[in-house]
Amino acid sequence: MISQKLAVRYLADETSDCPIPMAPEHFTHKRFTEHDFVHFGHVAVRAYKHANRWKFNEPDVRSAGRTIAALPWDPEDLVDLGSGNLGQADAAPGSANWRAQILGVIRLAADAACKETGCSCGPLPCRRDATDWALPSGLTPADLLQRYNGYPIACTLPIPTLVWSDETWLIPRTLSAILDQWGENEARLRVAVQACSGCGAHSKDSSWRTPTTGGWKVLCPVCAAATLHRYLQELTGVAYTRVRERGPRAEDYLCAVCDPPRPAAAWDHCHEHGLIRGPLCGSCNTKEGQGKDFLARAGSVRHLLRCNGCRLSRTLPAHHTLAALRRHLHREHGVQDCDWPMHGCVTITEVDNGYEYRVRCPGQRQRPRGTQLTTSEAEHILTRVMNEEDN
Repeated sequence: MISQKLAVRYLADETSDCPIPMAPEHFTHKRFTEHDFVHFGHVAVRAYKHANRWKFNEPDVRSAGRTIAALPWDPEDLVDLGSGNLGQADAAPGSANWRAQILGVIRLAADAACKETGCSCGPLPCRRDATDWALPSGLTPADLLQRYNGYPIACTLPIPTLVWSDETWLIPRTLSAILDQWGENEARLRVAVQACSGCGAHSKDSSWRTPTTGGWKVLCPVCAAATLHRYLQELTGVAYTRVRERGPRAEDYLCAVCDPPRPAAAWDHCHEHGLIRGPLCGSCNTKEGQGKDFLARAGSVRHLLRCNGCRLSRTLPAHHTLAALRRHLHREHGVQDCDWPMHGCVTITEVDNGYEYRVRCPGQRQRPRGTQLTTSEAEHILTRVMNEEDN
C-alpha cells in the first residue's frame, strides 16, 4: 500500500506524456463521507484504511494513470457543452454534475469581471437561466481562462480546453466522455454505500456511515442498537492511555450522545485530566474537539462531566466555556426553535472583566442584540448550565 503523496507521484509519472489536461496533484481524499474511492478522470481508485490512515494499492493507481494516458485525444474534436443534461444538480464543488460545475465557474468569473469593469446589468450581475450557456456580459473567454484555468474536476482541467463558438461553449469529445462517465460512477457509488450492512436497508444520505480505524461502518439505527454495546460508564475514572493500550475498542459501542443510536468511532477523553468520558461517533468527536456546537446536542454537558476531574471541580473544559455561554445567549435572546448552528447566530469575545456578545438569528426582525456579560454573570451562567444537567 502507498500513501496519497506517492499515488500523486505515480500518476504524474504515468501521465507525463499524456496530452489530456490532467492534474494528478488533486488526487486527494477528504473524509470519504460519500464512498471509499478517489477518481482519476473516470477511473475509480479504491482507498483502504488501516490504523486511521488511508492508503492506495500501487497497481490500481498506476493502472488508472495508464488508462487515461491511452485514451485518444484530439483538441479540435469538440462537442457542445449545452447538449448534456444539467437537471437540477448542485453546481457546488463536489457535485457529480460536471456541466453544472463549469456553468457555476463561468458565472463566478462573469460576476468578478462585471464588478471590475463596473457593468450596469443590475443587482445580480450577469446572471442567466440555468440552461443558458451564452457568454455572460462582461466576460471574455480569455478572462475565464485567466481566472479558472486551474479549476479541477475529477483530476482533469476542463476550463483551458473550452472553446467559445459565438453561441455556446465547446469541449473536446474525449474530456466530455471522461467526465460523463465520472459523473455516472459517482452517482452509482454514492447510492451503493448507503446500504446497512446488517439488514440491507438503504439510507437517503450518508448519516449511517461511521468512520472506524479500519474504514467505514454502515449500520442503520436498529441494527446498531442490536449489535453494539450501550455505554454504561464502565470506564469512569479510567485513564485514556490505559484504554488506548489495552482496550476495549470504541467501535464496539454506541455513541454516548447520539439519538437515534449510531456506532462510536473513538474514545472521547478529557485532555486536562486524561480521563475517559465515553465513546463518540466521528461527528460528535469532531464537534467536541472544535468546541463550537457540541453543546447543542442533548446530554452533551452531562457527557463532558463524566470526567471525574471536571465533575469534582464543577468546570467545563476551557474550549467549551464560550460554547456554554453561546448556548445560553442563543436560548435567551435568539429566535425560538432556531436550528442554525449556535456559532452562526451568536458571536462572543472575551474582553477585560467579561465578554462582549451579539445575537442575531436568521429571520430575526429586531436589530441584533449586543451587550456585555461581566465575569460574575458568566460564572453564574456556567454554574446554571452544569446544574441543569444534575436535575
